[in-house]
Amino acid sequence: MQQLVLDVAKEPFPKLLHDSVLAPIGMTHSTYQQPLPAEMRAHAAIPYNAEGKPIAGGAHTYPEMAAAGLWTTPTDLAHYILENQYSLAGKANHVLSEEMTKEMMKPGIGKWGLGLQIGGSEDNPYFSHGGVNEGFESLFAAYEHGGEGAVIMTNAQGGSRLAEEIMTSISKVYGWPDFKATERTTVPVDPTVLAQYVGSYEVGTGFSVAITLEKDHLMIEPPGQSKVQLYPESPTKFFLTVAPVEFEFFKDDKGAVSYVVLHQNGHDSKAMKK
Repeated sequence: MQQLVLDVAKEPFPKLLHDSVLAPIGMTHSTYQQPLPAEMRAHAAIPYNAEGKPIAGGAHTYPEMAAAGLWTTPTDLAHYILENQYSLAGKANHVLSEEMTKEMMKPGIGKWGLGLQIGGSEDNPYFSHGGVNEGFESLFAAYEHGGEGAVIMTNAQGGSRLAEEIMTSISKVYGWPDFKATERTTVPVDPTVLAQYVGSYEVGTGFSVAITLEKDHLMIEPPGQSKVQLYPESPTKFFLTVAPVEFEFFKDDKGAVSYVVLHQNGHDSKAMKK
């Protein structure tokens, strides 16, 4: 898709996105240039791994600019949020029309719009997206109406867990109906039952998470992140305490565990056991 855009526009991707998207909506400290230009490098955060050490060689240069090439700031992402909110109201359509913005926000499979996750209630929906590059993890969420939203950016692997906690705190302070902390009760589960869930689960193409059994509890290890404990709410349903994510295991007709469904902020993702 990225190459198709370049073939049609006959312009370098960073220039095309700067002229058609970033500049019109006021994202003046953002760029798709790879590697980051020298004049911007001094202001960029250093990426760290899960052990708190700088990523070897510094920030990665990704060939897929559209998916992983944006350098930005929380303030600039807030400009993106505001543009969407204004566009939905027909007040500032610098890039997309009101009709196209509404189409982008229309929830489809898995409550995904066109590049954005859609959640909340029908009368008060929100749009959100998280981002993970090597040593950088971020999250933003904003309501389609009312002008509220937040952007959280971190420069370390595992930062998404911190971002989720901050979003929960923001929700509490500002009285948002979503992203609230949930009180839960755990139940004992026999280790022989837990052992059935051990394995690798493919979340997406080339992306999988490992679930292991350590003593009498399950641990999950996403790629590039440290292990975290899964807490049983029932013999088949588990949750994290570091993020609002639930795991529900399912068996096939032969009684073998075949997949797990991840529930997060109203979104469901199915991960097959490999």
